Amino acid sequence: MQWSAVLLAGLVGCGQETQEPAPEQEAIKAVEAQAQKLQPPEGCTEITMGELANGIGLTPAMYSPQPTYRGTFNSLGDPAFADPARIRLDVNTAPGLYDLSVGGGNTFACDRCVFGYQDEGSPMEKFFVADAGTLLLAVKVSPQQTIGALANVTLRESVDAPPLNAPYWGSAVVPGGECRWIRFATWNTVRQGGCDPRQGSLTANLPDTTCVPDDYAASDGTLERALGTKVQGEACTKTEAASEHELASTDCEQGFACTDLLSENAQCLKTCDFMAPNPGCPSGTICGVYGLCVEQPVLEQSGFAFDPALIGETCNLEFAEFCGTEGARGVCVDLNRDGKGECYPYHRARSECGPGDELGYVGYALAGGGFDRGYGFCYHDGL
Repeated sequence: MQWSAVLLAGLVGCGQETQEPAPEQEAIKAVEAQAQKLQPPEGCTEITMGELANGIGLTPAMYSPQPTYRGTFNSLGDPAFADPARIRLDVNTAPGLYDLSVGGGNTFACDRCVFGYQDEGSPMEKFFVADAGTLLLAVKVSPQQTIGALANVTLRESVDAPPLNAPYWGSAVVPGGECRWIRFATWNTVRQGGCDPRQGSLTANLPDTTCVPDDYAASDGTLERALGTKVQGEACTKTEAASEHELASTDCEQGFACTDLLSENAQCLKTCDFMAPNPGCPSGTICGVYGLCVEQPVLEQSGFAFDPALIGETCNLEFAEFCGTEGARGVCVDLNRDGKGECYPYHRARSECGPGDELGYVGYALAGGGFDRGYGFCYHDGL
C-alpha cells in the first residue's frame, strides 16, 4: 500500500511533498547494480533497448490480446531498417521478479516474453527470442501501464515453429544461430492520470474521480475529476486539463464518465466492469463496450449483436459480441463451423485458460490502422 500511495500521488497530482525514494525504484537500482558487474555470454553481442509504449500510448492505438509493449532495439544490423522490440506479459502478471528461461525461448510457451526483429522487412531479417534473463515488474497501475526492468537477457536467433495457426505462434531457437544480449534496460508505460477501471482495483474508485476506460474491454483507463452531481443519461460537459500535470474534469458525479462514444451528444454514463459478478449498472442498462452502462438497444444500433444463449449453450447466431447475462457475459463464436456459435465466457488473461485451452480474442479495428483485441475467451484447441 505504501508503494501505491506514492504512485497515486504522482498520478493525480496530490501535493508537492518530498517523498522518500520509492521502493520500486530501489528494486530497479539493485537489479541494475548487479547487471553492471556482468559480461556478455560468449558469442553474444551487447545491444540496448529504446523506449516502449502500449495501448493508447502508441500511434495508432494498439491493444493486443495480452499487454504487449512495443519499441525498438538499438545497435542492430542495417540502420536503414527497423529493429522492433517487444515485451509481452500476461494480464494477471503481478509485480515481482521473473526468470525468462521459463518457456525455453518459445513465444507460444512463455507467459512473460521478450522478442523482436533485426532489420525487419529486409532480406537479412532475423528473429530473436529471449531464452534467459530476468524481468522485474516493479509497478503495475493497470495491465497496460507498468514500470519494469530487464537484466542479463540473452536473445537467441529463432524461427517460427508450431503452432502456427493459434493466436500465439511458437518459436524455436536456431542451433548455432546469432546471439544478442541486454545488460540492463527499463520501461515505463504509465501515463499521467493512468488508472485501472476493473472493479476492485486501487484506482477504480478514488474520491471525486472517475476512472474512464480507454479500451473496449475496460482494462485500461484515465482518471478524470468528477466535480458535479449529474448521473446516468444527463447531458454533461468535459473540461480538458489546464496542463499536462493535471486531470480533465467533468460535471458528472463520481463513477460516471462524460462521453459521446455511444450517443450524438456527451452524457454521463456509469462506468462498469463487465467481468465483475455485479457490474453495478443502473436499472434498464447493461455493461457494454468501453466499460459503460448503456441500454442494450443503443449497442445494437451501433452494430453489436446479442444472443440469448447462456454460457456453454449453443447460440442462435454464428457470431455475437454478447451472450450470457450480466455478471456472466460471453461471446458467441462458431469454432466448429456448423453455422451456430457457442457461448464462451469472456476472459482477459491467457493464464485463466486451462490445459489444452487457448485465449482467442474479439478484435475491433481502430482509426488509423490501430486495433483493440482486449476481449478474450478461452477455447479448447488441444495444443
